Amino acid sequence: MNSPSSLPPEASRIDEQNRHIAQEAGLDQDLESQVPPRYGSFTATILGVILIVLFVAVVWIVF
Repeated sequence: MNSPSSLPPEASRIDEQNRHIAQEAGLDQDLESQVPPRYGSFTATILGVILIVLFVAVVWIVF
């Protein structure tokens, strides 16, 4: 990956324009800092169901 200092002058100018336009539009969030979810919705649902079943089993065994 190239660092901004190693870009040719034309690319640096275009990058600066893009950043300025994004900032004016309110789109200047750093997309690289957004971490995707660790688990998808299907996996989270299955994990939730398993936890509920385990909780019910423990309650049934104890009481």
